[in-house]
Formats: sequence, C-alpha cells, structure tokens
Amino acid sequence: MEMILHALLHALKDGLLSIPVLFIAYVLMELLERSERLNETKILNSTRKTGPLLGGILGIVPQCGISGAAASLFSTGSITVGTMLAVFFATSDEMLPILLTSLTDSSSTVTLPKIVLIVLSKAACAIVLGYLADLILRRAVKADRDIHSFCEREHCSCEEEEGNVFLSALKHTLKIAGMLIGVGFALSLFFELVGTEAISRLFIQLPVVGELVIGAFGLIPNCAVSVILTEFYLEGVLSIGCLFSGLLANAGIGLLVLLRNNKKPKENLAIIAVLYSLSVVTGILITFGQMLL
Repeated sequence: MEMILHALLHALKDGLLSIPVLFIAYVLMELLERSERLNETKILNSTRKTGPLLGGILGIVPQCGISGAAASLFSTGSITVGTMLAVFFATSDEMLPILLTSLTDSSSTVTLPKIVLIVLSKAACAIVLGYLADLILRRAVKADRDIHSFCEREHCSCEEEEGNVFLSALKHTLKIAGMLIGVGFALSLFFELVGTEAISRLFIQLPVVGELVIGAFGLIPNCAVSVILTEFYLEGVLSIGCLFSGLLANAGIGLLVLLRNNKKPKENLAIIAVLYSLSVVTGILITFGQMLL
C-alpha cells in the first residue's frame, strides 16, 4: 500500500507541476487561433531560423512541463520539429536540482563549475541537434498542422466559449494533465516494484553498448528517469557520455504529449528515432572524446 501511495504522490507531483506551463502554452495557442493579425503559420515562419536556439535555451529550465508545452505547440503547427526536439534534448527535469544538492556532500567530486559546464554543454548540444533534426526530418514531418484541426480532434468545443480563451485552454490542459498523471502513476509504480538496483544492472560501462542501452532507457517518458541517471552518475556507475546519452533522450513528459496530440504514428516513430539516435551518437562522441584526453 505504501508503495502504491508513493507512486501516486510522485505521479500527482509531476502532473500538477506541469499544469501551469501547459496552461500558458494553450492560452497562447488559443490567442493565435483567434487573432486576425497573427497565426501559427506566421509564428512558424518567423521562428524557423531561431526556434532551435530558443528551444535549447528554454529547455534547460528544470521544469518538466516545458517539454510538454513544446510538444503541444508542435502539434498545432506553431513551432518546427527541430525546435520541439531542441527542447526535448535540453530538458533535464531533476538533473540540475540533484547536482546542486550534491555540492553539500563532502565526498562528492562534483563542483559548481562542473555543473555549469554540464548544463551549458547540454544546452549547446540541444541547439545543434535541434537544427540538425530540422534538416533530417524536413521530408518525414509534414507541415500540415493548425490549431483549428487540433481543436476538432480534441472535441473541445472551443467555439462555444465565445471569447473565453482561458476556459478553452483549461479544457486542453486538464485533458493532458489527467493523461500524464495516469501514465506517470503506472511508470512510477514500475520503478518502485523493480527497484533502482535492478535497473542499474542494465547500465553497461562498455563504450557504445552503454550509450545504446541508456539512450533507450532515457526514452521512458517519466521524470524519475532523470533522477536515476543523475544519481548513478554521481555514484560513478555512469560515465559522462552515458549520462548525456540518457538525458538527451529523456524528454520527460514531452513524448507522452506528442503521442497524445500528434495523430500520425509514422511521424512520431521518425521523431523518436531521431531523438534516440542523435542522443546516442552524441553520448558516444563524448565518451570517445574523454578517452582521448
């Protein structure tokens, strides 16, 4: 019973914390839909060049709702796939708080300059990989999304709330939050049942193999993944390359929101494949770069 309660509390925490950011994103989308001078197409065109840059910077904020907001904006055609993935790559959820907490441990080898370097390096990787993803996926991902079609799929009856932007946005937000809490509970319960010690046996230290395994583990859409990866890095179980492979692939709730909102399975598979492969390749390059030093 205690295990179930702990998993439920963890899921509620992640779901509730994501609500403010998701609500802001949906309010923005509602305003774009109702605006006569501005729409998602104009936003998309104006941010095509700077989107991944802004996404990589915004993604380093330790808030799991940002990746979900990016997935929602992509699903309505407001940002490019590379911008969304830049946020996914940069997102680290609990990594930064855990690293900062480790500074109080006298036995820890992590220093403040090292933490700053990790965060900035992750943001830099996210920006570069975001632009690269736009190039790779430009043919696989079609730019035929708009907010009106999104609302029709959601059956949210936005047109019934004359001018009530906030009520429409709240409807979208609560739908997503409910899904996040449900899936988060199932995943948290799985981690509780399996235990981190059993999971740690999967983290193979061999170059390439380790990054491949941990990159796949990072794809699990749960904030607990960033906690496990960061703690294992602090304990010396993971190399810095493996840490990057896992955390770059870990988009938090972003993948859940993407799969929920973007009703195009082939596109979603292509996006996940690029997210995984670029994360693993980056981790491998960091590992071999460290070996050469």
